[in-house]
Amino acid sequence: MRYVIIGNSAAGIGAVEGIRQVDKEGEIIIISREPYHTYSRPLISYLIYGKTDREKMKYRVDGFYEDMGCAFMGGKAVTQILPDKKEVGLDDGSKIAYDKLFVGTGSDPFVPPIEGLNTVNDKFTFMSLDDAVSLEKALSPEKRVLILGAGLIGLKCAEAILHKVKSIVVADLAPRVLSSILDGEGAGMIQKHLENKGIEFRLSAGVNKFATDKAYLSTGEEVGFDILVIAAGVRPNTALLKGIADVERGIIINEKSETSAKDIFSEVKLF
Repeated sequence: MRYVIIGNSAAGIGAVEGIRQVDKEGEIIIISREPYHTYSRPLISYLIYGKTDREKMKYRVDGFYEDMGCAFMGGKAVTQILPDKKEVGLDDGSKIAYDKLFVGTGSDPFVPPIEGLNTVNDKFTFMSLDDAVSLEKALSPEKRVLILGAGLIGLKCAEAILHKVKSIVVADLAPRVLSSILDGEGAGMIQKHLENKGIEFRLSAGVNKFATDKAYLSTGEEVGFDILVIAAGVRPNTALLKGIADVERGIIINEKSETSAKDIFSEVKLF
């Protein structure tokens, strides 16, 4: 039996450990766009801040793949699933056969289609180790940072980089920070705490357009910046299964993590 797992984060690693509880001998292949040993994504903010390092970010011990009898194919992107042939196609043109396939591709950053975004030179998302490394290279004490999004990702980014830049402004359409998880009182406490550290907020304020180093807000205010971080939420990465399995806002699975496609499993369920 050959198991192919797309994705090397929590869902993919959980799939490996689940398989090995019932099948000690089957072949397991993990395919990941990122070339790195599995790591904890929430720790990227602590990496930039300096509270952790890459070794401590590892989600499992160095010998995990060997101990689990896995083949790890890092730096490879799956571009298509061929269910009739029971194969996945990679970006290098090669194909990998499977008996059972697990799609653990998680989510991708949502980048709003805002006018003028293409004119911004230094813009970043904040979801992966590569994002964190790229952003850190751009930081310096004279830089002004605009973060688009006052959710958990945006606020963790703000805290991580505050001591490395001149100023930070966080803008969000919502009337309060962490609007999806906190009520007004709780959000007010968090906002005050962050403001006391020097972070500024523009709430109930979307960005109408960008012009190189300036954002024009829906409130009429103009905010200048040198670095833009887009932390406007995520979208489930469902593209590989569109037209193959039932997909809505996420990938539809049952209580056994089965999709509607034979021998294909996934991590995302809509309730």
